Amino acid sequence: MLIIKPVMTHYHGNNFCRSEFSEAETLHNASEITSPLEQVGDLETQDDRLLEPISHIVWKANASGWATYLGQRWEEYTGVLASAALGFGYLACVHPEDRAHLLAFSRQNTSPPQSYEIKFRLQTREGTYRWNLARGTPANADSQEVLEWVGTYTDIDALQQTLADPEFLRSLAREEANFRPQNMCESRAVTDAGQDLQAIERFTNLLSQRAGNLCELLQAIADATVEAIAGADFCLVALPECDCSGLKLSAVGGASNFDKGRTPQVQNKLLLRAFATGESQMWRSQSGQGVPAAACAAAIESGETGRLGVLAIGNGKDSTAIDGSVQLLALMGKQAAIAINSARAIEKLKKQEQLLELQNELLIRQQEELENQGRRIQQQKLQLLEAAKLKSQFLATMSHELRTPMNAIIGFSQLLLRQHKQLLTDQQTDMVGRILNNGKNLLVLINDILDLSKIESGRTELKTEEFDLADLVMAAAREFGNQATDKNVAMSVSACLQERFVVNDKFRLRQVLVNLISNAVKFTHQGSICIEVRELNGDRLTIAVRDTGIGICETDLPHIFDKFRQADQTTTRPYPGTGLGLAISAFLVKMMDGTITVESQLEKGSTFRIELQRTVNPKKLIS
Repeated sequence: MLIIKPVMTHYHGNNFCRSEFSEAETLHNASEITSPLEQVGDLETQDDRLLEPISHIVWKANASGWATYLGQRWEEYTGVLASAALGFGYLACVHPEDRAHLLAFSRQNTSPPQSYEIKFRLQTREGTYRWNLARGTPANADSQEVLEWVGTYTDIDALQQTLADPEFLRSLAREEANFRPQNMCESRAVTDAGQDLQAIERFTNLLSQRAGNLCELLQAIADATVEAIAGADFCLVALPECDCSGLKLSAVGGASNFDKGRTPQVQNKLLLRAFATGESQMWRSQSGQGVPAAACAAAIESGETGRLGVLAIGNGKDSTAIDGSVQLLALMGKQAAIAINSARAIEKLKKQEQLLELQNELLIRQQEELENQGRRIQQQKLQLLEAAKLKSQFLATMSHELRTPMNAIIGFSQLLLRQHKQLLTDQQTDMVGRILNNGKNLLVLINDILDLSKIESGRTELKTEEFDLADLVMAAAREFGNQATDKNVAMSVSACLQERFVVNDKFRLRQVLVNLISNAVKFTHQGSICIEVRELNGDRLTIAVRDTGIGICETDLPHIFDKFRQADQTTTRPYPGTGLGLAISAFLVKMMDGTITVESQLEKGSTFRIELQRTVNPKKLIS
């Protein structure tokens, strides 16, 4: 149920004023007024045919007539998919005799470009041709040349056939001769029904020229209604408020018929009842105190658009001047509804187009920014790669320079302990032993850094040979036997191999095993360390180093093979090392086309597992 509150009925500039009149004024439903049209044969049938909902199709095309958009109504009307009709595909549905004429209007060379309208025949989905009115307006009205047309196709076949039917006009004349003399005043509009129909056509043509601007269209509706309906001194166009709380006056036509400073006034009830019921309303004043003598209101609606507002006319002096205009006003209301709906659709398309342009500009700017960011990232990547290369070269050079004196320190320490031990006191012997052990530890760190720099620079290669894998594992484990014994940790080696010989880089595989076993000894204070070698399905082997040490926190597991990464990164950590052993091991295993994984639980121990091929492919050896 639509509730409308009376908010205005007369217009003065941009102000809306309430206007109420006395009870002496009479409001009528238009259906209650005796009309001569009821006495005219099948005129009602003809009018009903004209008042049927008229299809309109929203379209867009460029200056050459190339269609870029067709609304949903195109497919419903023609039965042809809109996507198939884009470009010049829509011409297949236009009557062959009308195609060149239709394109000629799109390609006009006038400056500035003008809106146009043209009648043409359009094929329906049933295969028949029906007359349509094409209306076009430049989307860029401020430009001196057409960039794009926006418009509608409106079915006017019923109107066209009626205007072309002489029998219809003759029947009106015959029936007109039968009117009683007392009805002659009331039948003024019927005496020239052909002129009324022509007035409708002129009304439609005037509206098409303002199809692209809603404000101009509303004013054109008001002006064209006054021009088309004889006896109408003024016309009001009222549309609902945004919150549907009432009606708002949007345009006034015929204001020049009133004295300066005065504007037409219509009673609230007339407009509100016409809008609420959809039925035409007639009102006559019996007071004659500065108000119109008569007024008529009809809903602006059609079956396609729904009810959009109210169209009202009036005469300031003659209360019978517009009695015969009810049907004509209702028809104009339907035409106005279609025109308003079309203008709103065009405005919506323009707004969508503007929004798309803004979005495109935003996307272009974002793309440019992303390209700039990509270039900056690429530049930073090159700088980082260059810095990493310089770092690796520096580490390699420094490692060589440090290893030379370190080898001398270790050599002389070993010489003192072997050949001159009898010349040294117990305290001196202990000090030389410390020098030797610390030198060896430092040499291990230097070798790790040198290996890492070679791997990162791609200068590491594997030297393959055939060797006994079980002997290699036993030799690596024996290096840490004394350390495990000193910590009271049991160490065992289990090698279950049917074929003990493999082809790999013996030195690099031993380096991986030494790193894993030394970590197991370093972090295990009680329990055991187990080293197992097994054959898997196919030509693959697995080596597992399992301990019962302190374990690894779950959050540290994903980073355990990162360079310089240790579980305890503080300077007071109890376990020495650079955090390179596992990283180097992972690099070397990858070069061997193998995998290394870890499973660990805090305070329960860890298991490192390596899977390798029995024979390493020499083609995959270079990092």
